[in-house]
Amino acid sequence: MIPPTDLESAIQRLQADYWARVDYVDRAPAEDLFTADSAFELGSLVLRGRAELAEFFRRRQEANAAAGRITRHLSTNLRLSPVDSQTVAVSTTVLVMTGYGPLPVAATTPSIGDFEDVCVLTNGVWLFHRRKATSVFAGPDAPAFARGNQPQGDRPE
Repeated sequence: MIPPTDLESAIQRLQADYWARVDYVDRAPAEDLFTADSAFELGSLVLRGRAELAEFFRRRQEANAAAGRITRHLSTNLRLSPVDSQTVAVSTTVLVMTGYGPLPVAATTPSIGDFEDVCVLTNGVWLFHRRKATSVFAGPDAPAFARGNQPQGDRPE
C-alpha cells in the first residue's frame, strides 16, 4: 500500500469540496473550484469557463429547489497520475443518489459515473482545469445529458 501524499490529500479535498458544493452541503460556489478557462463535459453537455459553469449550477439549484430534489454524490477510487509539478490527471468513480421531499427521502436506483479530471496548481491552490464525466449506469432520475442515447421509457427489466 502506498501512503497518501500531500498531493493526494489536496486532490481528495478538492473532490470533497466540489461534491459538498454540488449537493448544497456547502453553499460556496462550485465554479470557484475551476480555472477561469476550464472545460467540463457532462455527457452531451459541455461547459466552458466559470461563467457557463456558474449559470449551469444556478439553473440546477433553482430546478432542484423547485422540485424538492436532493442529491448526494459519493466519490471513490481516487487515482492520481502526476503530469508535472503543477498538473495532475485524476480519475474517480462517483455514485449519485437522488430523492424528493424532506429528509429522509426515499432512495431511487443510483447512477454511477467515471470522472477524468485534469487539476492544476494555481496560486498555491489546486483547481479543476478539465472534467469529463462518463455515465456508466444512469438511474431513473439522471438528467438527459447524462443518459446519452438511452431512451427514457425503454429500459430493459
